[in-house]
Amino acid sequence: MLSKLLVAPLAAALFATAAHASPLQTLTLREHAQTRDQLAAEVVEVTGHRSPGATIAQDALYGGIAGLAIGAGVALLSNDGNWGRDLAIGAGAGLVAGGIFGAIDAASYSDRAPVGFGNSYHLMTQKF
Repeated sequence: MLSKLLVAPLAAALFATAAHASPLQTLTLREHAQTRDQLAAEVVEVTGHRSPGATIAQDALYGGIAGLAIGAGVALLSNDGNWGRDLAIGAGAGLVAGGIFGAIDAASYSDRAPVGFGNSYHLMTQKF
């Protein structure tokens, strides 16, 4: 009975250690006195995102960990002695749900073309 009570805190601890942020990146800017027109001309939007495969894999992993925690809760509540099945079903369902969520998340970025300086020569020479 005591081992069943320790499964949920152990799963929560594993889930808490797996969720960590990416390394901190800093950007240092020098401040210059600018007029309102100069500031409006220099506003640039920068967006970044992971590759589709990394997005799907990470979301599937987190879904599997969350499903494992939910399966542990179901195993504790059902108390039928078949905790291995409950953990496996929870982790599998979470893995599939996380993979589907990751695929949808990755597909939402597929319509955005990367913007950079690679095609600027063609725009300047009017060779499309």
